[in-house]
Amino acid sequence: MTLNTNNEQFRDLVASTGLPSAVAMTIFNRGLGANACTASAWAGYLSEPGSPQYRELNADLLKHAEAQFAAAVR
Repeated sequence: MTLNTNNEQFRDLVASTGLPSAVAMTIFNRGLGANACTASAWAGYLSEPGSPQYRELNADLLKHAEAQFAAAVR
C-alpha cells in the first residue's frame, strides 16, 4: 500500500476539480487572509519532489483545500 504525501493528495485534488490553476488558487485562498498562498508557493505545492520550487504542504493546508474545493464544486 502506497501512502500519498500531502502534496500528492493536493495535486490530485486540484486536478480533479478541472479548474484552471489560477481559479483553483483563488478558491484555495478563501479564508486564509494574510496567510494566502502566493503564486510561487502554489507552484511549489504542485511541483514534484526534487524540483527546485517544491514546497511541502502541511496537513492543515490540505484539510483547508479539501474543504474549500468541496464547497466550490458542489
